[in-house]
Amino acid sequence: MADPESPWSQIGRNIKLEGLSDVASISTKLQNTLIQYHSIEEDEWRVAKKVKDVTVWRKPSEEFNGYLYKAQGVMDDVVNNVIDHIRPGPWRLDWDRLMTSLDVLEHFEEV
Repeated sequence: MADPESPWSQIGRNIKLEGLSDVASISTKLQNTLIQYHSIEEDEWRVAKKVKDVTVWRKPSEEFNGYLYKAQGVMDDVVNNVIDHIRPGPWRLDWDRLMTSLDVLEHFEEV
């Protein structure tokens, strides 16, 4: 068993603590970014697509070369069928060739 006071044990503890602080920092940055996105004024968004009871808006991103999207609508379907069209997979690829990954969050605490 390793000596808890050895220099190697201390280095291991520091690496673990640094990793945890990085996660907390990244989590805080992500939370702040999502709050910022949610606070974007309505007049900054442009309608990208509207069908029946669903509207999708987009806005050029200030952080990367692309767009931010938001969608709102009412769908009469099973939740899992709707999610299958949002998350990466065969149904998502029917309409979004740029999708590489996606995480759906209900609450910031899930980060």
